[in-house]
Amino acid sequence: MTANKKKFTTEFDYNKSSKACPACATECEKINKRVNNRKLSEIKTKEVPHILKVFNF
Repeated sequence: MTANKKKFTTEFDYNKSSKACPACATECEKINKRVNNRKLSEIKTKEVPHILKVFNF
């Protein structure tokens, strides 16, 4: 009796990909909306924790 080995298809190496995982991509979109096309010098120090808050549980 021989066993067929199947490759684990959901294993995807995001380190070698130009795409982010869905959860991270969503969080990146939220951060982009908070930054709102401003330069880093225009962002106030008090705003940084709110902007960089990731995975709001």
